[in-house]
Amino acid sequence: MYRVTTPVFAVSMLIAATLPSFADNMQTAEELRTSKIVGTHVYNDANENIGSVEDIVLKPDGTMDEVVLSVGGFLGIGSKYVAVPFSDLKISHDGSSLKIATNGTKDSLKALPDYEFYNERSSAATGSSTGTSGTSGTTAPPSTGASKY
Repeated sequence: MYRVTTPVFAVSMLIAATLPSFADNMQTAEELRTSKIVGTHVYNDANENIGSVEDIVLKPDGTMDEVVLSVGGFLGIGSKYVAVPFSDLKISHDGSSLKIATNGTKDSLKALPDYEFYNERSSAATGSSTGTSGTSGTTAPPSTGASKY
């Protein structure tokens, strides 16, 4: 019996090692869904609404590069986009929804440079309109990090 099971075990281990790895099939409690983060209000330490998450920018390897916030303005009028590192946000659960907080103030965030999305920047430079499809698979260059709120 030993002679039969050893080769079978060795072959099964070889097959398992060559199969591609698959993603988990269930979200854990500490994992976050980007669809639930985008659009969520962002609060400062005084629990004042200072903006909302407009988008999340990923690097080509799939890691998170930065979070684009919409700050200033009223009801979206007069607001601007700024980028902050994801690590600067504190995300917690507030009942069944998310609560996002940052140490920044509305004024410090508004003082950051305007964030430009890649496809919007390139279409503005050429005077053409690409709509929402733009140049798929590309992201804006990383922020310089020169301004820290």
